[in-house]
Amino acid sequence: MKLNNIFYTLKVVIFLFIIGSTKISQAQVDYGWDNQIYLGNKITFGKNEWKFSGELQTRMKDDFQSLDNWYIEFVSNYFYSERIEIVPDFRYTIKPGKFEFRPGIGILYKKTIHNVHYVNQIKYQMDISTLGDISHAFREVIFLNYPFNDKIVGTTVAGFIYRKRSNWNGFQYIRVGPGVTYLFDQQHSLNFSYFIGVENKTDGWLWAGIPMVQLVISISNQSDYKYMPAYYFNF
Repeated sequence: MKLNNIFYTLKVVIFLFIIGSTKISQAQVDYGWDNQIYLGNKITFGKNEWKFSGELQTRMKDDFQSLDNWYIEFVSNYFYSERIEIVPDFRYTIKPGKFEFRPGIGILYKKTIHNVHYVNQIKYQMDISTLGDISHAFREVIFLNYPFNDKIVGTTVAGFIYRKRSNWNGFQYIRVGPGVTYLFDQQHSLNFSYFIGVENKTDGWLWAGIPMVQLVISISNQSDYKYMPAYYFNF
C-alpha cells in the first residue's frame, strides 16, 4: 500500500466524521460536552505466530465523577502473514445495572512506510446484555505510529463504530486524536492518548474529551514473535 492510499483512507474517515458533525446540528437534543477518562492495565505474551493479551480497564464519565463501566478483555492475535493479523477477542463488561458479554473478530492490516507504522483495524462484535439486549457493531479504525526515538512513539488515531440494533442502526461513535507511548524498556510501556469523540444517543449527540492512560507489561520480547505485532488498541 502506497502512502497516498493511506491518506485516501484517512480522508474517508474524516468525511464520515464531517457527516456525523453535520447531523449533530440537526439533532433534537443537545447533550453538550463531557469529560471522560479511560484507565487500563494490560499484560501481553506469546511466541511465534501467536500473541495474547489481557486487560483490565475502568471508564469514568460525567466529568470523571460517575462510573461508566469497567471490563476485562482477552485478545488473541494470529500473525497470518507479515502484514495481516487475525484477531478474535472477548470482553466482559460491568455497567451500572447490567453486565455485557462481547465476542468479536477482527482483521489488522499493517505496513511500515517511511518509518510510519500504519495499522488498519476492521472488526465485527456482538454485544449481549444480561437484560436480554443483543446488538451488533462494525468498526473501522486507522492508527499511524511514528517512533521519534528509542523511547517515544507518537500515534494518531481516527475511527468509527457503526451499531445495529433491532430498533435502531447508525454511527454510534466517531473518535479522533493523538497519542504518545513511552517505552521504559522492552517489557514496560505507558500509553497516553486524547480523543475528541462524539456519541450518537439516538435522540441527540454527545461530544466528549477522553484521555486514555494505559500501562502495558509485555512478558515476551519482540524477538519472540515471527512478525512485528501491530500497535493498536480497542476503544
